[in-house]
Amino acid sequence: MSRIEKKNIDRRQFLRGAGIGLVGAAGAGALAACSPSGQASNATEEADATAVGSENGASSSWRTPPEPVEEFVEEHDYDVVVVGHGYAGVCACRELAESGVRVALLERQPEDTYMAMGSESMAINSKVLDRATEGNPIPHVDMNEYFENWMAITGNQVNPALLMRFVKNEADNIDWYYDGLTDEDFAHVTHTGWPDAGDEWEHLLPNIGPIRFYPGTFSCFAEECNQTKVQGYNREKAKAAGADFYFGMRGEQLVLESGAVAGVVASDSDGAHHKFSCRAAVMATGGFAYNKEMLVDLMPDIANNMVSTEEWKDAYGNPRFQSDSSQWPYQGDGVKMALWSGAHLETVVPGMNARHIQAPASMSNLPQAVWVRGDGKRFMNEFYPVVEQRGVVNVYMPREPINCVFDDDFTTYREYYVPQHGGQEPTPAALQSLRESMDKAYAKFKGTWVEPEGEEDDGMPSIFKAPDYLADDTLEGLAGQLGLTGDAVTNFIEQIERYNGYCETGVDEEFGRNKAVLFPVKKAPFYAVAGNPGLGEVMATCGGVITDADQNALNDDYEPIPGLYVSGNDCGRRFGAEYCSPTPGVSLSMAITLGRECGKSVKKYLDAN
Repeated sequence: MSRIEKKNIDRRQFLRGAGIGLVGAAGAGALAACSPSGQASNATEEADATAVGSENGASSSWRTPPEPVEEFVEEHDYDVVVVGHGYAGVCACRELAESGVRVALLERQPEDTYMAMGSESMAINSKVLDRATEGNPIPHVDMNEYFENWMAITGNQVNPALLMRFVKNEADNIDWYYDGLTDEDFAHVTHTGWPDAGDEWEHLLPNIGPIRFYPGTFSCFAEECNQTKVQGYNREKAKAAGADFYFGMRGEQLVLESGAVAGVVASDSDGAHHKFSCRAAVMATGGFAYNKEMLVDLMPDIANNMVSTEEWKDAYGNPRFQSDSSQWPYQGDGVKMALWSGAHLETVVPGMNARHIQAPASMSNLPQAVWVRGDGKRFMNEFYPVVEQRGVVNVYMPREPINCVFDDDFTTYREYYVPQHGGQEPTPAALQSLRESMDKAYAKFKGTWVEPEGEEDDGMPSIFKAPDYLADDTLEGLAGQLGLTGDAVTNFIEQIERYNGYCETGVDEEFGRNKAVLFPVKKAPFYAVAGNPGLGEVMATCGGVITDADQNALNDDYEPIPGLYVSGNDCGRRFGAEYCSPTPGVSLSMAITLGRECGKSVKKYLDAN
């Protein structure tokens, strides 16, 4: 991997890691790869890459299996081959090795530049979280209640047996995954979604209406203890138990004999083919977020909802496919190999930030405010409980700026927080920063602002920086600063008056915003921030192959394919129509937990066959 590619992956990890605390899954992506920025592209390639609409009815060549490979530079023999070194893959591999199984793991990234994506993992009820929150522990959770809440959020569209396997084994498997951390490592871990010792978050909301949220996230953001390091601990434990790792080795095809898995064909960094004979294989390659053809084919509603060829962007706002994205991970290798072997795919594949238009990053932290469009009117429930579902109404509206409006008491309203992605924690430092930004905006409005000397650009992406707020002593003046004219100004004033009435009665008669999060816009000065929403980021795909509760891939008759297992973001029926986060970090936690459970399932299969 070149130095340039390595640098861009570093930026992706920063985005997915540090960004979650700032802008949530929607602005951070946090949790998956983003396309490289600042790279020139051939005009023809760029035009082709952004011609989304023209591909909606195109044939999907990726579904056609390649010709079988018959010549190999080397052949290997194992009981099990795991394809992919993400959270699910390394956990499945370690579990199998510690169970005495001869297992190999194939990873397309080179070993010297290997980097894990993501930082946060849900760790509810775990010992590591208890240790991280010692002195101010996060209460343990009834996991049957957690299960019921998940089913409600997803509309009962997930595999209940697979979800129950996750919730029942999450705490033990999280402790197992982190069992290599040293005392020094623990000095650098953090947790989110719960007050620090000594702080009182009076307005932490356990629910908004019928939907509940649960604090309990264990985070490895620091360079001294990040997820690449933690995965390394697990890799070394797997090696110590007898596992072999092949970096720079990309899985390409499965070998079947009498309908059962008999091997994996892979290519090394030189393009030479290797054959890995095995009795079972685990697909854990991380989904297909960077395979445009698969995205358009398997998530056609996203492409259909694009009104512009420029809408398909990455988390930095760059054209998603401006360069040769085939060189990036997340090409859907595991999904393709399973499909070519007869596996059944989901009709609707969930994704992170796929089927909704969030407000811009500067606004997605502000669901407590009032959001209006160019006509001066509200258009949605700004504080809809599930952030991943909050902005879906925007998909079907003109792509125009959204204006986020609030008053001088907003620092108090910002204390009302649910432990989920899409909102910044109301720590004293965060609230102070917000107050300073508001004061700066008002000083600029009054003409008294003096720019501090010696401030330099720190190179931080703009999505992580405090937005530039507008301020005014009157709503009419604020409307003018937002560019509203004519009837839109009248609509805006009347809209705020109606909304303030809803705050008094506790009933939002327009969009049903819950009375617990109805905050008025009455006290001058008034503030706003505006930005253009975007669609098509798809930070990660979160499904594809239908499996049973053992993560054994099912064929078109919904019967298990002997020896074929799928885990992590290649595995379907976990999130419903869209990724959801009743606790930040559920994606990593599910991959860790079900990755290990997949290893147990494969061991059971080997023992029975």
